[in-house]
Amino acid sequence: MPSIEKRGNTYKIMVSLGYNTEGKQIRKYTTFKPPMNVTEGKAEKLATAYAYEFEKKCMGMTNFNDNLRFSELCSWYFEQIAPHKLKERTIYTNKNLMKNYVLPYIGHLKLKDITTARIDEMLNHLHKKGKSSRYYVMRKPEMICDGSKRPLSRKTGITVNTLKAAARGEHVSKKTALKIAEAFGKKFNEMFVEEARPEEERGIDSTSIARIRTATSAIFSTAVKKDIIIKNPVKHATSPKGEQKDKEFLDAEGCKKLISCLDELQNPNARVGLAILIYTGMRSGELCALHWKDIDLKKGTLYVRYTLYRSNGEYKLSTPKTRSSERMIAIPKELIEILKEHKKWQDERKKALGSRWIERGSVITGTEGEYLNGGYLNASLKKLIEKNELPDIHVHDLRHANASLLINAGVPVKFISEHLGHSNTKTTEDIYAHVYSSTAEKVASAISDALEGVI
Repeated sequence: MPSIEKRGNTYKIMVSLGYNTEGKQIRKYTTFKPPMNVTEGKAEKLATAYAYEFEKKCMGMTNFNDNLRFSELCSWYFEQIAPHKLKERTIYTNKNLMKNYVLPYIGHLKLKDITTARIDEMLNHLHKKGKSSRYYVMRKPEMICDGSKRPLSRKTGITVNTLKAAARGEHVSKKTALKIAEAFGKKFNEMFVEEARPEEERGIDSTSIARIRTATSAIFSTAVKKDIIIKNPVKHATSPKGEQKDKEFLDAEGCKKLISCLDELQNPNARVGLAILIYTGMRSGELCALHWKDIDLKKGTLYVRYTLYRSNGEYKLSTPKTRSSERMIAIPKELIEILKEHKKWQDERKKALGSRWIERGSVITGTEGEYLNGGYLNASLKKLIEKNELPDIHVHDLRHANASLLINAGVPVKFISEHLGHSNTKTTEDIYAHVYSSTAEKVASAISDALEGVI
């Protein structure tokens, strides 16, 4: 039976789980604090009931430790478990999600105090006020000197106007500040000071909430598997619903218009990069990691073998998102000609820069051969959208546009799935269900037109 010892206004509870192989007794401890304004007799009864419940949980679970704080569980997970299950890029992303959103809310709590209701409370808080507007000002704005803004823009994906604002000592978002600090190879706090604006609190969108929930649930699920806790409190939590916004997409005419506008971009890397995304449906990270050795212009193929990401201020190559994401893509003759011209331009650029050129072997590069930040492509796309009144899309939506073109052209879903690097055809069908639906309507209409007058 459990041991119960009163200490002040709390009760210390100990459960013995026998002896280990070295003859040492295995004990598990917890504490119970009774509600306020209850009699001493009632408090003892509640403590006893809690002790027996704790003993039930502990039976057969020698690793059980619900007195561990969530912050400690996180540290253990990222040090001992994540490196063997997740890619470095995913670990980096999930650590940031924990640091920015989850740890400030439940990091200080013991695991036994984190209930499903508490997770619901956290998700609702993040949805309503999770993106409190905090701005940051450079300690030494003069670090962004004349002549450095455009190269810095290409390296980080931050617009030149935003960099000008930072150089004037104006505030920038944390995301922008982190990118600038990374580009300079400095610690964040060395370069920026915080300027809070709580009156401008905004909520986090439902997509980001889903990412936070998934990352948090993985940590608790691992704790369950390792017998640290009994159940995952995130499993039955209710995610808040966001406003359903009508998302804009590029149709065939929109793609043609965008391609015709690409020449307006001064940077050849931006022009060619966006063209490749439209013609291939690649992810932007895959494009930025594309090397000339992976392209066969004679056969008209390119091989996707890497994706590019930044971690601690350095560009790194990783294997693609899933095993099926490593794939061969056939490229049309229009894109082959674009790539030939780009190779010629890049070779001339190398000669002009000489020893200043950083040889990565990549197709799309920064000003001096280094890898290009995917954010720069998105910034370039946004310029064209604003100038030419195109649908307000993100660079990733060019992948959607490519898929829509293939679906409307009647390409079998199996080939589209392989082309996009999806793990199976169901993924393709689920993501582009609305496109398949509109295509089905066209098929029905075509049959109706063909048989008109028969009945």
